[in-house]
Amino acid sequence: MLVKFTIDSGAGGPRAERHARRALFSQYLGYLRQFDPDAEQRARELISRYLDTHVAARASWIACTNRVKDEWYPEFESLYDCLIAQSFGPYDAHAEAGKFLGLLVWSELMDHEDLWHFTEYPKADCDYEVTHYFSVDSHIRAKAKEAQAATARAHGDQAKAQKLEAAAKALRDIKNN
Repeated sequence: MLVKFTIDSGAGGPRAERHARRALFSQYLGYLRQFDPDAEQRARELISRYLDTHVAARASWIACTNRVKDEWYPEFESLYDCLIAQSFGPYDAHAEAGKFLGLLVWSELMDHEDLWHFTEYPKADCDYEVTHYFSVDSHIRAKAKEAQAATARAHGDQAKAQKLEAAAKALRDIKNN
């Protein structure tokens, strides 16, 4: 589930809209399903596996191989290829495929069993935003426990610091099991 984590309401903050840019996302999915009926499932499975094993995510972290700039894993190449097949030029297809990927990640997070927080910031020269996602338990709550442990240690309370560190480790281990 995807929520906006706030100081006042914590993870009880507002739940994210069901689908961001629903009409455009539906259009992209139509192109993809026409191009390769199995491509959506392959991409969703890789996104889900990433989310199951990481505490923070961005669409680019999930899709990029990090071998060559902007090289995507094969499971995501159809997002670009289906746009080329719809007569997008290479430059536009590249930009649109990035948007499509972001919307697909958003969609997967909406249905993920773990609670995820999102934060965004404007992307230069674009009407979209780069979005970071953080696991509420394995990242946000664990970080808070670590900060509390540091405070306890600074005040000389080693026993409390160790308990808080153990709690943080247990929260992080949720993703590792």
